Amino acid sequence: MPLPPLPVDLACPPLDPNPGVQVEVVTTAFVHDDWRRVVDDGTEGPVAMPVLVGILRHPQATVLVDAGLGVHSRDGSYPGFPLSALGDIEVPEGQAIVERLAAPPDLVLMTHLHYDHVGGLLDLPGVPVWTTEDDWLVYGGGNLGFPRSMRQVPDWRPQPLRAGAASQVLGRPALDVLGDGSTWYLSLPGHTPGAAAVLVRAEDGPWLFIGDTAWVDKHLGTARRPPLTRAVIDAEPRAARESLEWARWLKASCPELRVIAGHEPAHAPGLRSAPGG
Repeated sequence: MPLPPLPVDLACPPLDPNPGVQVEVVTTAFVHDDWRRVVDDGTEGPVAMPVLVGILRHPQATVLVDAGLGVHSRDGSYPGFPLSALGDIEVPEGQAIVERLAAPPDLVLMTHLHYDHVGGLLDLPGVPVWTTEDDWLVYGGGNLGFPRSMRQVPDWRPQPLRAGAASQVLGRPALDVLGDGSTWYLSLPGHTPGAAAVLVRAEDGPWLFIGDTAWVDKHLGTARRPPLTRAVIDAEPRAARESLEWARWLKASCPELRVIAGHEPAHAPGLRSAPGG
């Protein structure tokens, strides 16, 4: 039975539990970097940025939010140069998403198509993958992080996630993924032209995956990515700022809502959230 409708305007998601829908956040890999390139608050020191994936277990399907990095990154074949030189990539044994699941997922929902979110798709031949039409137009034709094999291995299904072609949920164009109101694919452009978020109404309350609209929880407070970092990695600065403010409002106003930033170290067991933390 479909859940009661979500609010159209910006508001907190309802807290009604959805029995049988479970959410897990897992780490598939680490990209080693320095906090100076992550936050603009003067924090320094090395950080292992986890490459996170959401696993949604629904009575109808197992759905992933992003695919992280996989075995092709462990053996060094993905991504190619020069992306491979941007950071020290580590994919521990047993942590790639294909190694974590007993069977392939039924669907993957991409928050965006950057290399560290799509790499695990190379281990999932034939799996249906949602992206937005806007991101597909930019990245689907191929680039350094999206080689021909990335286009051919999974079953890509670009979605018209824009005003006039989708419902409105929490002030955003949105698609009901499974048709029961439990899982929503929301437009959240800026980091990439067609970036998306995923809202899940699970048995333990609502979850919101925002991809790289925020890398870490500090970005959901007062910090941002440093200006040079933003200039390099955010495709549409104004939209990125507006999407971040939307996520910040939800984080601050809805304490029961779990807002999952794309690379928050607190979601990787045993890691500190920041140097000195």
